[in-house]
Amino acid sequence: MKVWVTRDEKPGGPLSAALLRAGLDVCCEPVISRCPSPDWKSDLVDSLGATDLLVLTSAYAIELIASLTGHRAMGVAVVGDVSRTVAEAAGFRVVLVSSEGSVRSLFADLRRMFHTGRVCYPRSEQAEAQSSWGDVSVACPVLYDTTAREFDRGVIEGVQMVAVASPSAVRVIGRVDLPFASIGPTTSKALGEWGILPAIEAPEPSFESLAIAIASYASDSRHQRA
Repeated sequence: MKVWVTRDEKPGGPLSAALLRAGLDVCCEPVISRCPSPDWKSDLVDSLGATDLLVLTSAYAIELIASLTGHRAMGVAVVGDVSRTVAEAAGFRVVLVSSEGSVRSLFADLRRMFHTGRVCYPRSEQAEAQSSWGDVSVACPVLYDTTAREFDRGVIEGVQMVAVASPSAVRVIGRVDLPFASIGPTTSKALGEWGILPAIEAPEPSFESLAIAIASYASDSRHQRA
């Protein structure tokens, strides 16, 4: 099975590599582009102390923040194991991983566990800002912009599965006559807005989990045809 990788990554990127390890063929044709916001300033992150918290919800955000600031004193909250691995490799001290692998559940966890101090959530301009609670002050500066990217729609003719890892990618692609593999509930919800039920939703919101689920689907499909 050949899988269309739609996220903003180069050939050999993390999702492509996970799919190849799972024995699948890959077509890397991104449909979105991400770039740092021209309005971003590092002052807010640089001012965070040891009792404050930095919320980073994507590998791209983690790598971008790591490149923009050398500050590592604060604790970091992330959405899943992929983010945890990337954050720790960048030298951040991960203190919380979302219980359900989504931004919504991450902030629900924070509201239960974090009762005073500052939370900084550098986000995509398309991500929803979060409100403060109790004695916790929340700032949600825009870190990067996500835009639709020109892509070759001819890719649809040469693949058997579309792998989507963000609502942004789903909204750019729209409806196509192919099965979709979703990385998690938030992306699946975006598919639902198009009336699409994903053929696959990764059991865990990680590239490795998504790749393994697609490989299992491909194997089952081959057995049914045999």
